[in-house]
Amino acid sequence: MYKSLFFRFSAILTIGLLVASPAYAGGGGWFIKPLGLMLGGAMLLTILLTKLKQTNLLSFVIMGYIMASVAGLPETSLDQLDEHYHGIRAILSGFQQIGIVLILFMAGLQFNLIDITKRINLILVNGIGYMGLGLLLYFWAASSFAGTEGFSESIYFALCLAVPSSILVLSALEDSGTEESLQGQISKGIAVICSLCAIVFIAKLSATGVVSQISDSSTFFSGADSFMEFNLWLTERLVFLVVILMILSKVVLEPVVRYLLRSSELLFVSALGYCMGIAAICGFIGISPEAGAFFAGISVGNLPYRLDIEDKVGPLKSFGGALFFLTLGVEIATIQVDNFSGNMGAIIPLLILVVLIKPLFLIITGYATKLKGRTAFFIGTTLNQSSAVSIIVALLAWKYELFDDRIFAILISVILLSLVISAMGHAVQPGLYNSFRWLVGVLNRNISAIDLENKQKVVLKNHVVLLGFNEIAQEIGEFYEEQLTPERVLLIDCDPEIIKHFEERKDCNVDPVYADPNDPKVWKEYKLSEAKVVVSCTGSDLDADLQLAAYIRHTAPDLPFLAVTASHEDSLKLYESGVRYVVQTDHLASKTFRNIFSEEIDKPASESFVEEGNNHWKDTRSIRDGLGEIFKLV
Repeated sequence: MYKSLFFRFSAILTIGLLVASPAYAGGGGWFIKPLGLMLGGAMLLTILLTKLKQTNLLSFVIMGYIMASVAGLPETSLDQLDEHYHGIRAILSGFQQIGIVLILFMAGLQFNLIDITKRINLILVNGIGYMGLGLLLYFWAASSFAGTEGFSESIYFALCLAVPSSILVLSALEDSGTEESLQGQISKGIAVICSLCAIVFIAKLSATGVVSQISDSSTFFSGADSFMEFNLWLTERLVFLVVILMILSKVVLEPVVRYLLRSSELLFVSALGYCMGIAAICGFIGISPEAGAFFAGISVGNLPYRLDIEDKVGPLKSFGGALFFLTLGVEIATIQVDNFSGNMGAIIPLLILVVLIKPLFLIITGYATKLKGRTAFFIGTTLNQSSAVSIIVALLAWKYELFDDRIFAILISVILLSLVISAMGHAVQPGLYNSFRWLVGVLNRNISAIDLENKQKVVLKNHVVLLGFNEIAQEIGEFYEEQLTPERVLLIDCDPEIIKHFEERKDCNVDPVYADPNDPKVWKEYKLSEAKVVVSCTGSDLDADLQLAAYIRHTAPDLPFLAVTASHEDSLKLYESGVRYVVQTDHLASKTFRNIFSEEIDKPASESFVEEGNNHWKDTRSIRDGLGEIFKLV
């Protein structure tokens, strides 16, 4: 492990020295001291930001800005500093380009087609709706608040505000343990769709060379012939790039990566070389290097070894982020302070539109796709920020003079502030939902208990209730179905695809109800206090289970309430709240395996674990065949 870390550090240091070589050629050894101070300060700030549950990328922006300000910016220009500190402009430019390429390569590496195809319909409708509503609203806001002129300036401004941060989204889902939940899968899918849209815009921005060629007019159809020719040319190049990389992924990369997995050092260096090589080739043939790096990441990320690759090349993401955001802080320092302080009248309304209005997009798209209120609210409050990709788009547009200093200052302020506020909101999402539940009330229209009893003949007395669906719920349902007198089971779930699956199975003993299993109104409506047993299989929402335990303790203290969790700490809290039995999955798995291990370990080597393994394989196939399409969702 230490050898691997040493090798990676050495590789990164070598790249840094190569990038900094222009400085050394001109006697620029002076650069190491401020770089060390910036990285050291960023380390200390990262500790503080981690405590505050903020993204650590902000620490590099802050330190880059501080060091640039100490150097005399913005009173002294970069050109003047370059005369005194020979090579500083080349160093910053090199760091910035490498940082952008590495960030986008790692973003592509995390792009997983399997995650998207699991919920393809929900992701497409909500993703396109979210992005479309965002572009429309922020296009209007760009001219109304920021004073943009022309179609291109306004649409790029809108794009920067519309794209959510995949880094912050993944972090929030990991912290809450909801990566594989319905809301987690849709959130990741929407972030991917928006990032893809941004990459196309980046490719267009880079390919024009001088963006002013397509931004002189405020109308979309001015110069339609040249505009269409340019877009056709760009589309052809991008499609060609994607096709070549996908063929390369299947024919060449898969066997090569399989070999490279034997050595983490080889894989690390090869991934770095592949990323930079594709970016360089794309730049040479006229395609955006940034887009090339992103699609190169996708071609690697969709190999069967994606998790191994992510684990071994993960430092590239941190290294790229550090390089880019340090230089971003320096770039911000070159802008006069008046461009920030003098535009608060634009920054504050735009920030409100990003942080507070974005979640409303999911109420609209959620209504169209029949999502429940909790799901739509949590997706909306997970995606209510702008992103690192937005910063890259804004920076490139500024470099190509599509944005002036004032527009760039407004955008960067809104993006960075949205990251801070959104991260704070992620830490208190359940509390926010309880406070603003009324906002999504229109999405929580459920079938009434009377209609359920009269029209669907569901008995809501002494009934078995399953809240949410997973393997535990599957086993309980099958248990009651296999009795001499099969008993009906009431399943309450907010996943429309799982509900649809059971509605189509007429021979099943499960009565599905599409409702939020964590909603107190649902507990009362479907008479949980009169049930025979209640089993909560939601797993990831401890607060809701604790609230349900209190409700049952108050309304039906003798009612057996069971809950499922994967956490030892949560299981103790659930027991203390009055839960009768906690299905702690790791605990049960370890106990079960101990019995299997004791029975199998003393058998002959050729027989040991063979029968148990075959039985487990058959059971898993049986579950897959029984669940059909929803097997991948459970």
